[in-house]
Amino acid sequence: MTESARRGRPPRITRADIAVAVLDVGFADLTFAAVRERLGVGETTLYRHAPDRDELVRIGLERALSEFTWPELGGAWQEMLRAYGHAAWDALAAHPGSATEVAQGVVPAAMAELFTGVGEALVRAGFTAAHAVLAGDLVFDLATDNRRGVEHLDALVPAAGPGRENIGQHWSAGAGASPTEALELLAQVQAAIVSDPAQWFAAKLDVVLAGIAVSIGPEG
Repeated sequence: MTESARRGRPPRITRADIAVAVLDVGFADLTFAAVRERLGVGETTLYRHAPDRDELVRIGLERALSEFTWPELGGAWQEMLRAYGHAAWDALAAHPGSATEVAQGVVPAAMAELFTGVGEALVRAGFTAAHAVLAGDLVFDLATDNRRGVEHLDALVPAAGPGRENIGQHWSAGAGASPTEALELLAQVQAAIVSDPAQWFAAKLDVVLAGIAVSIGPEG
């Protein structure tokens, strides 16, 4: 084989191949060995594209986010930000384990682009640049943290803990609570634990959006 033929030989795998393999394996079970086995390549070949597990996560997240249908950036800022909060939650929910990775600081370029787009839309709606960043960060952090909590409560990631069904037994009311208050508080804690995660997130998001409106939202 000539030198020019060797130079023109296509790579055995592409970044897109790796992304598909990562999503097939799943973030909760992601290892180099699992991705190599899925692709049918050796360790050196995979390392050329992804030097560590974090890069595998970024490659997978880039594809997951690019395949997701995101809301339009326009209209009333409250509804736009609410739509993006729910979309971020849904995008993470579609790939169990992804929220835990993002919460640990593994953030792909596509996520940064989404955040920037939302910030620009908020500025157009009347926010200052600083307040636009703060508002967007609050909503995206809430979606990520809530999904991460769901992943751990539902034991969707390794070493996540005992699971949702066991956590309620460890709660107790404070020493100063009356018997009636204690029962009511414990009942509400139990209700929160077993509630639909999407509805619980929606309730939290409404509170956050109301706070943004009165504290840093555009005047008028």
